[in-house]
Amino acid sequence: MAFAQSKPVGERRRGSVGMGLFAAGVALVVLGNFRSGGKHGEKHAVMPEAFFGLKRMQAAHIAKEAFPGAMTGAAVMSKALWPLWWKYAMKRGNTIYAQSLCADEINSDKGHLGRLFTEYYYNRVFPLGGIGGAPYGGKTGFAAFSHHVPDGGNVFVLFGPHIGFSPKGEPGKFLRSGQKKLSTSCGALCAAYKQCTSGSMPADPKDMEQTWLREKLGPKCEEIRKSSNAMVELALQAYKVIEEEILSIVNTGFGTGNLVLLGGIQINMPHPMRGRFLPLHFTVRAKNMAPINLLESVFG
Repeated sequence: MAFAQSKPVGERRRGSVGMGLFAAGVALVVLGNFRSGGKHGEKHAVMPEAFFGLKRMQAAHIAKEAFPGAMTGAAVMSKALWPLWWKYAMKRGNTIYAQSLCADEINSDKGHLGRLFTEYYYNRVFPLGGIGGAPYGGKTGFAAFSHHVPDGGNVFVLFGPHIGFSPKGEPGKFLRSGQKKLSTSCGALCAAYKQCTSGSMPADPKDMEQTWLREKLGPKCEEIRKSSNAMVELALQAYKVIEEEILSIVNTGFGTGNLVLLGGIQINMPHPMRGRFLPLHFTVRAKNMAPINLLESVFG
């Protein structure tokens, strides 16, 4: 669906002014949090990349090359909310929010998209996901969540895997606060890839989420291994299996409102740089209406 349809000049101007005010409001909320140190008093302040040294600037360049089109969480948030607010009348008070993101605590760092939506816009969240970002809540989890929607209201779901970058720009690695050595990010995806390439592992009922990741990524491991950057390809392939699972569990039977799906890859940048997000899916659905793809018109 294109938003570039011909409109009267006055309406176009009102739309442009409204969008500017809306984006400015979102920016003020986000910027105010960054300056105040957030609600939890994190040690690291979130700052633009231009303020950092050569190594971190190099990491930012590598991340941008690996995931062209990725942008800050605040930019994604303002771009995504604008058409929902302006065209679909989806407001904070008539929409409930869920996310299927990896449980890794770095995904709730300041500036990350899931935290922005949860803490500074919707104020609450239904967690559908677990390690790796897959929607382990399944059909039952989505049904329970969607039945909490306000009368005549809407559902918004954010989903996707994540990948970290080290201060030197190494994908799949991350230097966590208080640690001197790098660790993997996403640890669950990296472990699943290692397990798949080192031989078969039986399903483990006491490790169900990791078992699911192994089973879904197993057929893709050879393609990942042959790629020029295995960790980047791992994140992209993980996104595909997560998107497929999301689409298999959601429905529009909760009422007359809209179901919005925003999917992509969360990129954990070295502290204290801002996290980024690569949008790969942005659709609006409703009962008796074909899905409307907003990805290109909103994110380019």
